[in-house]
Amino acid sequence: MSGIGAMRAIGAMGGAGGAAGAGGAASAPGAGGAGGLTDVSLGLLALPALEAVLMGLLAGLVGALALLTRRVFFTESLTHATFPGAILGVVAATWIAAALGRGRPGFELLSATLLVGAVLMCLPMAALMRALARVEGLGPQSAAGIVLTIGFALGYFLASWFRPLPLKIDSFLTGSVLNVGRVDVAAVGAVLAAAVAVVALTGRSLVFHAFDPVGHRAAGLRAGWAEGAVLILITATIVVLVPAVGTILPIALIAAPAAALAPSARTARGLLIGAPLLGAASALAGLVLGVALRLSVGGMIAAVAASVYLAAACWRGIRRGSPARRADRP
Repeated sequence: MSGIGAMRAIGAMGGAGGAAGAGGAASAPGAGGAGGLTDVSLGLLALPALEAVLMGLLAGLVGALALLTRRVFFTESLTHATFPGAILGVVAATWIAAALGRGRPGFELLSATLLVGAVLMCLPMAALMRALARVEGLGPQSAAGIVLTIGFALGYFLASWFRPLPLKIDSFLTGSVLNVGRVDVAAVGAVLAAAVAVVALTGRSLVFHAFDPVGHRAAGLRAGWAEGAVLILITATIVVLVPAVGTILPIALIAAPAAALAPSARTARGLLIGAPLLGAASALAGLVLGVALRLSVGGMIAAVAASVYLAAACWRGIRRGSPARRADRP
């Protein structure tokens, strides 16, 4: 988020180009009026491009784990739980800056406190969802819907209560990939490294538990750590994606790549490798299209991810209905 000054510079150089919008939209800088990107502009887009690739890899990998362990509804509810936490984090940054006599907080401080606030809010929301899921008559989907509604409503209430905030409310909902700073990129990279390490070291056990939890326990393996590892990775992923794609768009980048590949993936390993690659490609394509078309980059990333899923579903439908496929059926 600390890159906002750089994006303002892009808008100034491009003449008709603008700074990043509240929801992550940015005007593509013009070079000679044709909407082309200058060398300097491309340099300023390097950090957002790196963020897009890293968060696509992370979201795809964790999305595959969420799909295998049937935690997609849990993931969706937590995306909205980060909204009030992010608001409180920004409020804390404002108070800290005022106490230090600095006036408005800097974007590095805002990034750090936003992430901390989102993490802390996810903890009680996750506990609430687990408690609701145990209530007779309420399943995991109903519990996720309740927590999702509470998180979104609480976020709007806090945004109104503490108004004015140093960030517009749209920044919390859809983020701004073009305005990410080094803190944001480092956070995504750290969580990605942790996720890769967890999958590399314990991937077989995680997949075993996902497909056969009873057999996992019968083999003397501890189920608690497997569930805990997946939940921690999901929570951390959602939190570090907030600065780039906000609190309502991460679910698209997390769920869509894995869901698109799952029906055609022959093995869990193939899904765990393919989903991150597809996620990175979707995020980078969304960034390029958003800048080129002067649309919300976060929204475009979500739209590309959703389009990839729809295209995969349509392709499977066409293949199932092809004469060759019908001839192979008994």
